[in-house]
Amino acid sequence: MKFAQLRYIKIIMNAFMSIAAFSIGSSIFSLLKSIPVPPWQNFLASSGFGDVLSIPVNMVSNLYAVMVVIAVGYEVAKSFNRPPLAGAMVSFGAFMILTPFTANVRIVNDAGETITGMASGVISLSALGSQGIFLAMFCGIVGARLYVLMLDKNIKIKMPDSIPPSVAGMFETMIPAGLVFILFMVLRMGFAATSYGTMQSFVYTILQKPLMGIGANPVGAALYLMAGKLLWMFGIHGDMLTYATLGSIRSAATQANMAAFAAGEAVPYLEWTLLTPFTNIGILGLTILLLFSKSTQYKSLGKLSIATSIFNITEPVMFGFPIILNPVMAVPAVITPGLTLALTSIAMRIGIIAPSTGVALSNVIPTPIYLWMSTNSISGLIWGCLMVVLSVVIFFPFFKISEKMALKEEAETEAEEV
Repeated sequence: MKFAQLRYIKIIMNAFMSIAAFSIGSSIFSLLKSIPVPPWQNFLASSGFGDVLSIPVNMVSNLYAVMVVIAVGYEVAKSFNRPPLAGAMVSFGAFMILTPFTANVRIVNDAGETITGMASGVISLSALGSQGIFLAMFCGIVGARLYVLMLDKNIKIKMPDSIPPSVAGMFETMIPAGLVFILFMVLRMGFAATSYGTMQSFVYTILQKPLMGIGANPVGAALYLMAGKLLWMFGIHGDMLTYATLGSIRSAATQANMAAFAAGEAVPYLEWTLLTPFTNIGILGLTILLLFSKSTQYKSLGKLSIATSIFNITEPVMFGFPIILNPVMAVPAVITPGLTLALTSIAMRIGIIAPSTGVALSNVIPTPIYLWMSTNSISGLIWGCLMVVLSVVIFFPFFKISEKMALKEEAETEAEEV
């Protein structure tokens, strides 16, 4: 709880939540493009409508870092009771100062020859998208915090009270914003003298890319899910805490995958596409067992919660069984999501099932259907059903222990009533 209440953790969480609507909105178009029905896919390819559906996806994925820096700067200034819009704009200016104005380009000349090379005065969309997210967070926090600090030290133009607030605010922002921009210009020139060339290249190479690689393999992604479920066993909302810790990394990977999907390329971070469908698959397996339980209370809970569990809403079982603070169910609850994700990742990598395309889907889509749509293949649907069966098998022996205790309690209660 103390970790989640830290000022800058709350700022980052609030910032990413504030721009979530853009990702959700673009995922609708991503969802439409990924419907695995052959006639629909043929129509998208022949009519060019598939390229049209990719436009909103590209817009969000290629400008995601811009949204992040504005949102973070806004939340920083708001947290210190300073004008949030000004904080957002100062942060955005700082980010653009550090953004490289060179990019690899491909040009077709009049003779039809393709020329590739590095061009100046051009901003790469990747710098404004997934590759720039960590730099955007840095600029959002540092840029807005410096702006707030200067206001706190009265480093500003003080206007008379007779001046309208909107005009006075403009003049008060001038000096702090200018000083922040100067500091970031010095930072840019300093990195230009290094082998990295730009701060964005430094941050991406040293920090962002290795961290994103944590989940870009079966083991790392499995541990990510298992850590969340382990925290649940102690009464802590583990999924929320792991998201607070690694949410920015997950967002960067998601945006990179969405950009690859829109471009028709293979996803660079396969395992990050599997976190959503396998987060709660174990609870679905347990709910299926509840439906066939000999215990009256368990059967009733199964009937009440099967609909929600199918759509990955697990609170009725988590709190009603309960899973939380239940040492008997700790082993299957922690192991199941990690094991099913790791097996699916390996199956995709060796070609048993089609790999995920990178399409962004809602987290309430049932796991088998999710895998069907994310792979655009019936193999995903079949594999998803097998993983649900596997979750039932893993939970079964532990469920029988709990069921035996529940039947004993029901028998004792019935005897007392008699």
